[in-house]
Amino acid sequence: MAIIGMMTVVALPTLTSYFQLSLNSAAREIATTIKEAYNSTVITGKVHRMAYDLKKNTYWVESGPTTALLDTKETLERDQRRKRFMREEEKPASPFSIEKSVTRKKLSLPRGVVFEDLVTQESPEPITEGIVYSHFFPHGLTERTIIHLKDESKHRISLVISPLVGQTDLYERYMTRAEIFER
Repeated sequence: MAIIGMMTVVALPTLTSYFQLSLNSAAREIATTIKEAYNSTVITGKVHRMAYDLKKNTYWVESGPTTALLDTKETLERDQRRKRFMREEEKPASPFSIEKSVTRKKLSLPRGVVFEDLVTQESPEPITEGIVYSHFFPHGLTERTIIHLKDESKHRISLVISPLVGQTDLYERYMTRAEIFER
């Protein structure tokens, strides 16, 4: 019993630091992907968006036409009403597709790391389910977004995308909407 107790005391800090390392690694990888998406937007002149699947804990970059605009609550509701009365073959396909020069496929977070929630300029409350997007526009502006990651040991990191230069700041705690959007 003493040997098992001693092994637990030795192994537990190692396990905790492993999850912290995975969380930091995931945050750096997402920040790098965001910067690559921003750079690709400026170079190609196409609108790009970073997609986050909160259920599957995956993310990827998509590109679309230069005329793409951000959806508002009203435009999304109007489109939903319109789609209810369309046959499946009449429904328009998304003008966005995966941007293979940035992410060749959907990327997964490391095991033990999950998206806690995301906050965008358009969302008054944190979004905890579905697919969420951060948009990058060719003229250099980016949709301000807060990405909250956490691991099994309840460590948290907040990634905050700056709206002017596509830079991502990392904070080793949960940053609220008020702290970021209202300063």
